[in-house]
Amino acid sequence: MSLWRPLLMAVLCWGAFAYSGLRLHDHQRLDQRLEVLRVRLPLLVQLLYSGGDPYLAANLNVFRSVVVDTSVTERETFRIQGQLQVDAARLNPLHEDNYYLAAAILPWNGQVEASQDVLLPAAKAREWDMWPAFYYAFNAMYFERDMTKAGQWAEMAAQRHPGNAPALRSMAAAWYERQNDSAVALDVLRNMYAQSTDKDFRQLLGWRVARLEGLLALRAALADYRQQHQGTLPAAWEQLIGYGGLKVFPEDPLGAGYRLDASGELQVADHIDIRKQE
Repeated sequence: MSLWRPLLMAVLCWGAFAYSGLRLHDHQRLDQRLEVLRVRLPLLVQLLYSGGDPYLAANLNVFRSVVVDTSVTERETFRIQGQLQVDAARLNPLHEDNYYLAAAILPWNGQVEASQDVLLPAAKAREWDMWPAFYYAFNAMYFERDMTKAGQWAEMAAQRHPGNAPALRSMAAAWYERQNDSAVALDVLRNMYAQSTDKDFRQLLGWRVARLEGLLALRAALADYRQQHQGTLPAAWEQLIGYGGLKVFPEDPLGAGYRLDASGELQVADHIDIRKQE
């Protein structure tokens, strides 16, 4: 008898909850103009409401996200949508519509973390699918500014789609190169160069290795020059020759050259956001 009592209580609670949900259809919405989101139920309640089926619970969350009116712009709806999609990813990380919807909507409406929390489980579970890994890498680069993460997952996407591998590996190399720590980026690029068997890709990696080696050499020379000249900058970069062990001025194989960014740090020219210097 003691075993049946908890089960009976659970069934009664579920029945009461389901009945309450059905009764909500009889009440008029506060705002009939837009399909907005206001409620996210606890994960356990979602499972109970779906009869214990996690796939059905995930589908219901994705369906609620899909029916949001495209004219909705309020933050609260997108916050709830992010929570619903994260729950769906926990219930069924393989759900294709869930990760695609998360990539297309959430990060562009202030829900970057929620989007990544959907994409990462999908990228891990869908080992044959390049797209969740690629979207995860793109968000890391564009929204989070985490170039190491971006490069790693772009490389993962490349491994899953041989047809797009050269382009994806080119992105990975570029994102690795844009790391704040150029010495770490140089080590990563050198390792990629050593492991690559693609002739054209190895050439691109070799160019990127050379430009970072030149950048680090110039930074050492500039630091030495400024130390010896009371913090002043040279009138021309060629004046750095002879400082910090620099024997010849390094050329950028990709043609961008080197310049100071808005903070006074020497960078590869095409890595600098010109808008911040205007």
